[in-house]
Amino acid sequence: MDSAHGAVDDATELFERARGHLAGRDVDDVQIEAYDLAFSSAELHAARVAMDYAAMPADPTDAAFKEALAATFCAEALANLTSRLRLRPTAYGLRSTELATPILAEFVDSRLAPDTLAAVGERVRQGGGTLPPDHLDDEKTLMRETFRQFSDERVVPAAGDVHRNDTMIPDPIIDGLRELGCFGLSVPERYGGLKPDDHEDSLGMVVVTEELSRGSLGAAGSLITRPEIIARAVMQGGTDEQKSRWLPGIAAGDPLVAVAVTEPGTGSDVASVTLRATRSVQDGTSGWLLNGAKTWCTFAGRATGLLVLARTDPEASPPHRGLSLFVVEKPSFAGKSFVCESPGGGRLTGRALPTIGCRGMTAFEL
Repeated sequence: MDSAHGAVDDATELFERARGHLAGRDVDDVQIEAYDLAFSSAELHAARVAMDYAAMPADPTDAAFKEALAATFCAEALANLTSRLRLRPTAYGLRSTELATPILAEFVDSRLAPDTLAAVGERVRQGGGTLPPDHLDDEKTLMRETFRQFSDERVVPAAGDVHRNDTMIPDPIIDGLRELGCFGLSVPERYGGLKPDDHEDSLGMVVVTEELSRGSLGAAGSLITRPEIIARAVMQGGTDEQKSRWLPGIAAGDPLVAVAVTEPGTGSDVASVTLRATRSVQDGTSGWLLNGAKTWCTFAGRATGLLVLARTDPEASPPHRGLSLFVVEKPSFAGKSFVCESPGGGRLTGRALPTIGCRGMTAFEL
């Protein structure tokens, strides 16, 4: 792995020079560059983690396999980084001739050569898809084994029908995940979840997502991302009363939840969100009236709680500061369209959107 370490070191030096060139600039003025560098920073960190993994003790056969996998990942990460910098080198204070040091270029070229990749793939095939030891602790190993069995027994048999016929996720999958506590992976233990109260732990979420997605991303693997998003939002920005009201239910999988951010015409550019939330009084009760449209809201039909991003201050500058999050309650609907009348006035309508490759969760326009 010496060549990998040398290549990662060279790439890190390029990255630091690029970051230094942008230091002190307003991020709103360099959004493209900031995005590229954020992505590159994540991949560099992941490459170093992969090298640390390869260095963990293992028998000789596994050790060689681990090194091959880690080197392949590192090469892909470094190729991505240099490609981003090469698109606009002067924006990062670099020259195009500096973006491929001999060590970096040789490592990427050799590790991503077709024959090298084919050899790694053949090693995976010979092992029946089995990868080297993952060095998880006993708790995470038990989680992997439990959800692998669940994926094999419940997700895989249902996946074909879900994907071929564009059906909703079957109830036995959702009910089974409730029983396993799956929806509470991002909810602190003090609110009925599985996440430790005293420190951050996302590894369990990663392990479970891998195993469920191995069976089917649309029919199971993507189910637990929405509870994670809402749980983190409520934990960070909610009141104690809101935490006590919402988090225990989210952890138990009741309510099922969805996220409504993307809008027609603006996509996921949150600074351009137009759905308005204004204070309103209905029958003597003060609340909020939400008016507008959202799209690509995954799982919005089955969900009984929607996390909605809305504009509460249209005069805010910059515009992304005038936004607020609301948890909107609604009945659950199993079909491809619905109309929901609010007791306080107002109407919510939903229409399913055909989505290639991600069926089961079903995205809606609201």
